[in-house]
This record gives sequence, structure tokens and C-alpha cells, in this order.
Amino acid sequence: MERSRILSGPVGRRRFLVGLTGAAAALGLTACGVSASEGTRQAGRSVPPGGGATRGLVTDNGTIQVPENPQRIVVLANYEALMLLDLGLVPVGIPDGTASEQLLPPEVYARLKDVPTIGAAGTPNAQAIAALKPDLIIDQFYKDKSAALTTIAPVAYFDWASSRALWHEQIAKVAKAVNRENVLAEKKTEYERRLAEVKAAYAKQIASTTWAPLSGGPNGKFFLGTPLATVMRDVGLRIGAGLPENEAGFVPKSYEEMDVLDGCDALIYPVQFDGKPTPTTQQLLDHKLWKGVPAVKAGHAFSSKHFVMANYSFAISTVDEIEGMLKQL
Repeated sequence: MERSRILSGPVGRRRFLVGLTGAAAALGLTACGVSASEGTRQAGRSVPPGGGATRGLVTDNGTIQVPENPQRIVVLANYEALMLLDLGLVPVGIPDGTASEQLLPPEVYARLKDVPTIGAAGTPNAQAIAALKPDLIIDQFYKDKSAALTTIAPVAYFDWASSRALWHEQIAKVAKAVNRENVLAEKKTEYERRLAEVKAAYAKQIASTTWAPLSGGPNGKFFLGTPLATVMRDVGLRIGAGLPENEAGFVPKSYEEMDVLDGCDALIYPVQFDGKPTPTTQQLLDHKLWKGVPAVKAGHAFSSKHFVMANYSFAISTVDEIEGMLKQL
């Protein structure tokens, strides 16, 4: 899989990764204090409450002791929730807004809609988390906030906020944390099978076209590139519009720079699971300069409901969407 750089800097990357799924407004708020203590600390490493078999797990905060097979897992961002579902686990606690009919496939929403919430992303409520009696807490974005939660349960922190890691690298870390690497291997194999099928069936279209993923932005801007580009490259699509090779990018452009799309044969833009674009993307689609882009005029601007990449299920669905687009070329 190709390596990508989404945004530079921890704040920008965090806002992009979490903000795409509706949690950006929570950033910058102060966290609740931790007053409940369900666990103990031993030699600087959190030990699961209630005892039981444990194992050492290497995280970005050092090696911690976690249950052999954790079952009661609280996540601090929606990405971790989607990763756990791919691994056959439903978290016992999720951030506010994670279960959204607009942002999730119906089958995923159905699995998350009744899960208790633990406060907004970025502001975990320690008392709410402690009440759920977790045996593991997973965090990828909020190191300063999650550190205090180690008095409740072990916190497996895998830095996605400021790293260059891709979604498939992050889910591999989560799979190891919950001891479900075998389940992940099966999902990866399914993904690779779908890639092979589409690449074989549409080799001519793939070889002869140039693509760009983009989305609307604020203040008369749009953005080139998102994690969707990783799946596009896995399919074999050539990414144009000036995005560097092997980079997913998240490059802001003004509407006046829309001619950067002129050399692309097909474009992909995001819609929610209700089929509607976000307001900023709708503004882009309504703009007169957008309507003059050659790919748009040719009817080759396609929507994707899986613009945010979090797990192999989303990636497989993206391959399915791309196959539908290739059929129309």
C-alpha cells in the first residue's frame, strides 16, 4: 500500500482525521477530571482491573499490561470504533456523535446506536468511562487527555494525530492490542481479493485514465486528496491534479485554481450516507467554475460515501464504488 501524508502538524492532522466525521467542534475543550479509580498502577504500567491473564503490549506510551483478550473496550474517537467493528468487537463506550446515520453505513449504525457515550471526542468523561468498567481504553489522538484515564483501565495509545501512519497501519496496532490479528488477516485477504478482481476486469480503464479525489472547504476553497487516495492507488488508479506521487495529500486550493483538475479524466468527491454532500462540498458542486471542469462536463465526477478510511470494510466498499465508476468510463 502507498504511504501518504495527510496534514503536517498534530493539530491540523487531528482536525482533519476527526473533523471529517463530525467531531472537530469538540477540539480545544478541557477534559473532565478523573475522580473514579477502578484499576491500579504497578511500576508505572496500568494493570487491568479485576486481575486475570495479561500480556505486555508495546504502545506509543511504552509497554503496558493489557488483558490477554480484552472484551470491554472504550474508545476515545470514532475511528477506533470502526476499527474494532472490523475485528468483530463492539466497544462498550464511544464518543458523542460516533453513531450517526449520516456518517455510517446502516449496518454499522445499527451496531453502534445503543452503545453508551463517554463525552465528546477530545473531552472524555472519566466518570462515565469508569461506570462502564472497561478492561482496555484505546486512544489515537488525545494523549494528554487519556493519560489520566490509566487509573481506570490500561490505555493503549497509538499516535495517529502527529504521525505519518496510514489507516491500515493503525488498525494493525489496534488488532494487536485486542489480540485479533487473525481476524484482521482475513479482512485484509478479502480486500486484496476485491482489488485483484477489479484490476483484472478494468485494466484498460485503469491504465488510460487520471483521477483526483477532492472535497469542498471553507471560504472559497476546496481540498485535493484524502485517505481515499490510498485505496485508489491500491486499485492502480493514477492520481493527477499535481498531488505528489505516493502522497494522499490534503492540499487547499482556491476556486480560482480549479483548472488544476483539467487534466483529470475522473473526479471523486464525498457524500454522506444519506447521499447528500456536506455544505462545503455542495458549495463546490454548485460553483460555475466546477461545472466547467472537463471531467464534470463529461459526467465523470463521481460521489463516494467512503471518503474517510478507517478499516478494511470501508476500503472494500470503496473498491466496489470505484468499480461502478470504472464501468461508466
